[in-house]
Amino acid sequence: MALPDIGKRVHLSSTPKTGRTTFCLQQAREHIASGSRVIWGSEEMPDNVRFSQIFSELDISEASRFHSMNTGGEFGRALKEISRASELLPGVSLVVIDDWTPVQGRAKKERITAVKRMEEEIGEDCILILTSSAYPDLSRDEELKARGCKQLESIGFITWFIKREHEDSRRTLFSSDTQYQLLLEESGFKTV
Repeated sequence: MALPDIGKRVHLSSTPKTGRTTFCLQQAREHIASGSRVIWGSEEMPDNVRFSQIFSELDISEASRFHSMNTGGEFGRALKEISRASELLPGVSLVVIDDWTPVQGRAKKERITAVKRMEEEIGEDCILILTSSAYPDLSRDEELKARGCKQLESIGFITWFIKREHEDSRRTLFSSDTQYQLLLEESGFKTV
């Protein structure tokens, strides 16, 4: 079953080992299967076993439309190169920046500025997903918070969370006004 449509400019946050990278890999697989290209930016490639499980449905020629770029080092320069690649490569419909901000501490102003510049440079018809680690809200206004959430929302991003409420493979994907129940399987998520 297809994943829900979550929008064009998305900030996806969750606690570690909840499935945000898996969710984005599944989005990437769907875009590639439809004939498009995907650019994946991160400091590290996703787990190779998980990657293989999710991409097992694609043949090697389709999988070649997955373009991985390293965001380590100077983050702003890396995002500039990703923006440039999205213009040069034909048919890019999805850009994912996995773990756009460090797991601890505040989102740095330089990173937010780089994301804003990239958001302006990438075509409107290209989906842009940023992922980050969520943290508990100590004020209890909300259960989880995402780093840089307010700054990203001010430039048009919608924040979604993936929450693991049980010890099994059930997850909840939610924004401020929408919620989906998901089940995590070997080949990715399915809605329940």
